[in-house]
Amino acid sequence: MESVRLEKEQFETAGKDELLFINSFFILFRTAHYVEASNATYQTQSSRFYVNFRRLVDEHGRISIKVIEGRIFVRDKMVKFDSDGMVRAREIIDTWRHLGIGGIILDDSLDNRRIDKFVYLIAKLERSKLGMEDVSERLKDLGIDGIALLATEEKKEQVVLTEENRTFMRRAARVTFFRAISVVQDAMFRTANDKDIDISKARRVVHSLIDRIAQDEFSLIELTNIRDFDEYTYAHSANVCVYALTMGIRLGLDRQQLSQLGFAALFHDIGKVKLPEDLIRKPDVFDENDWIQMQKHPLLGAKTILRNIRFDQHAARAALVAFEHHINNDYTGYPVLNRKRPTILFSRIVAIADTFDALSSGRVYLKKSIPPDEVLRKMMYQMTVKFDDFLLKLFVSIIGVYPAGTLVLLSTEQLAVVSRNSSSNLSRPVVKLIGDKSGPYEEFVEMDLSQPEHSGKKVVKIIDPAGYNIDIKSIILSDK
Repeated sequence: MESVRLEKEQFETAGKDELLFINSFFILFRTAHYVEASNATYQTQSSRFYVNFRRLVDEHGRISIKVIEGRIFVRDKMVKFDSDGMVRAREIIDTWRHLGIGGIILDDSLDNRRIDKFVYLIAKLERSKLGMEDVSERLKDLGIDGIALLATEEKKEQVVLTEENRTFMRRAARVTFFRAISVVQDAMFRTANDKDIDISKARRVVHSLIDRIAQDEFSLIELTNIRDFDEYTYAHSANVCVYALTMGIRLGLDRQQLSQLGFAALFHDIGKVKLPEDLIRKPDVFDENDWIQMQKHPLLGAKTILRNIRFDQHAARAALVAFEHHINNDYTGYPVLNRKRPTILFSRIVAIADTFDALSSGRVYLKKSIPPDEVLRKMMYQMTVKFDDFLLKLFVSIIGVYPAGTLVLLSTEQLAVVSRNSSSNLSRPVVKLIGDKSGPYEEFVEMDLSQPEHSGKKVVKIIDPAGYNIDIKSIILSDK
């Protein structure tokens, strides 16, 4: 198989035929992850794709699909996706990047049989450690001709932040984060008193969060690990907003979509102000009657948003997310729908962020927190049918095994706070050493456990700060 180096050019926007073609291509790949090639569902999707493929190839000859800087191009035309289409695109981008593939060229000689073989080969190899040349050899071995693999573009050198710049960004992140909490608090106070919500203030803080996350997502993620707020409901909403926006940025959503997503995430729980205060503050585990009452908050939230916020696209999306964020991917959850229909992308994102923060905080529904690594395992293996599979994987790749802001014990018997994930190994994060058996350090030293010089050191377990009488909030907010 030939290997072609991608050239960067000026591209026009893809038309309707290219969009139908690429969307059916993505759906075909996703279907192959769940069923065999003989399955009727797969065969239906395969036939649909082949119709779209033939329409394009008969008119234009061979067809290229390229990934350039996280964007999809068909016939050198950039494809503009809606939010759900971007999720499907992200799956292909991540799979191909893992295999070192920057795109493919499909020849007009291809038939259904060879296309199906290629789809299942990629689906089978996506978790392997093979590179593009290995995939090319597999194509030859399987007799799949008519498909050329394109090499990825060379990676640009990443900008290394100075300690001064990182400190500045962390300070800016704190200001924005606490402003977000204040906006939620003000909105809930206004709603409780049946006053209109100041949406301009909310939009400004969401746009600030977008800018901060785009610069350095971990400066905000570490702040979500502060648990000792008097009014945790407000912090919970800010946390969910940070997680949701980080996922949205990773998905490649545009700024308008991110603005709507962040706005919706910030107010996803606003319906709780319509519930009895003693229920929200109840120190004990909920009984059956408590749960019946609590399950009213999604509908109350949707009604509250539509009543207290001037109606526009932001309000419409926020109302839908408030209503849907406890409806699971398998249609369980609440409210119970009379007619099963897929929830929107924003609701699926917020559902994951909301569940993670609720379980790891022990302050929203449960009265006992669960360590974040256990929460992620629970979500991935015990609650898997509740969430969008790809979005959950994306969330785990952001949070890592040990989320930023987590207190951990190292094999060297040193205590450390996780600063950020290492993209090369999620179980070996960058940590800030804060002390050992002899006591706390005067200065905190950062250590990247993914680097070869620290290969003999590892995280042993997550530590509950309260058990060691450690003020994790002061450490996270410190510039040491």
